[in-house]
Amino acid sequence: MHTLTHHIKTQPEKSLATWASGFGISRPHLHRLLTGSRNPSLEVAKRIAASTRGAVPITSWPNLRAVVAAAGDEGAAA
Repeated sequence: MHTLTHHIKTQPEKSLATWASGFGISRPHLHRLLTGSRNPSLEVAKRIAASTRGAVPITSWPNLRAVVAAAGDEGAAA
């Protein structure tokens, strides 16, 4: 994921293991997110967004962008 990759590259002093631990995931899982071979669950995306203080928002993940948009549409219809 480009946004997450960019955010991590801006802080090279932190290891991938440190990032993964901060997100509450394994280092191999983080690697798969960075390469785009996996997408995060909503819960993991929320933890990443919180840990990066919004620099990597939930909507930066293609698999979650539509979910967030649909939730907003449902709220508007209610």
